[in-house]
Amino acid sequence: MQLSSGVGGVNPAPTALVTGASRGIGRATAIALAEAGFDVAITARTVNEGDDTARTASGALLPGSLASTAAEITARGRRAVSIPLDLLDAGALVPAVQAAIAGLGQLDVVVNNAIYVAPGGPKAFLDLDPDDLVKQLWGDLTAQLLLLQAQVAHMVSRGRGVIINIGSGSGKYRLPMPIAEGGPQLPYCAAKAGFHRAADRIAFEYGGSGVVAFTVDPGFVATERTRMVSELGGIAARGVEPLVVGRAIVWLATHGVAEKENGSYHQAQDLARELGLL
Repeated sequence: MQLSSGVGGVNPAPTALVTGASRGIGRATAIALAEAGFDVAITARTVNEGDDTARTASGALLPGSLASTAAEITARGRRAVSIPLDLLDAGALVPAVQAAIAGLGQLDVVVNNAIYVAPGGPKAFLDLDPDDLVKQLWGDLTAQLLLLQAQVAHMVSRGRGVIINIGSGSGKYRLPMPIAEGGPQLPYCAAKAGFHRAADRIAFEYGGSGVVAFTVDPGFVATERTRMVSELGGIAARGVEPLVVGRAIVWLATHGVAEKENGSYHQAQDLARELGLL
C-alpha cells in the first residue's frame, strides 16, 4: 500500500474507495471525489504508466495508472491511498478493503467500478475459452460480492456508509450490437445482471444499520479503452466523457442519499442532465 499525503486538519475529510481507478470511469470518479473534498483510496492492476497490465489485445498501451490517478487526487489537496489489486486474486480482495480502511481511517463511500477484462478482447459466446468465461463471472460478480462483504461489514460497524455499484445496460437491456461494434460478451451481461441485485438486497438487509446502496448504469462512455479498442468504437462514438459520469456518481453518493430510495437503480447520464452536466 502506498500513502500520499495531502492536506490535514482537525476535522477529518470524508473518505472513499474506488476500485478500477487507473483509467476510465473509476479514474474520473476518484478525481471528482477529490474535487468534492474526499480523501480517496484507489485500486487497479496497473500501478505505473506503461505496465503490461495496460496493454490491449492488439498490443497497444492504454494510458492511466494508480500512480497518475493518485497524482491527480493529491494535486487537488486530498490524500490518495494506492492499492494494487487484481480481481482474480481471491486472497487479495478482503485485504484490499482492509488496506483502504487502514490508510484512510474509515470508508464513508465505496464505488465498486472494477471489472475483469479478458486479454484476448471481446468474443462471441461460442468463441470464448471456457477459462475466460469462468474468469469473467468470477471477476464481475463473485469478486464483487466478496469485496462487498468486507465493505458492508465495515459500514455496519460504523453505523453509516454509502455504496455505489457500477452496473451496465448490458445486464438490463437487450443491446442489438454485434461484438465487433461494441456488443457485450454474454458472460459480462450475465454477471452484471446478477450484480444489479446486490444494492437492493443490501439496502433491505442493512439499511436499518445505516448502509445506503445504489446501482449506477453509466451508459455509453468514451473511455481510454473504448477509444483505442476497435471493437468498442461504437461505444466511444456514442459516449460521454468519463468525468460527467464521475460527477453524477459523486452527487448521488452525497446529496442523492437524501433524495433517492435506498437500493435504487440510476442512469448516470440522466442524473447528469438533471444536474446540468449534460
